[in-house]
Amino acid sequence: MKNIQRKPVEDKLLRRKEAAAILACSERTIDREASSGRLSRVKVRGAVRFRESEVLAIINGGAS
Repeated sequence: MKNIQRKPVEDKLLRRKEAAAILACSERTIDREASSGRLSRVKVRGAVRFRESEVLAIINGGAS
């Protein structure tokens, strides 16, 4: 069996607006961060969400 690493189940998924509020930036900046690879986009029923742990990692100056 393969050893598959997964994100913790309790990692909250945020809307773009919520992620922008946490980082005190615009929603467009969230899109740029996702395009650059700093944030992962997670699709949930056609909607895009962002992992809270990755957003908080940006605040702490590191990558997730």
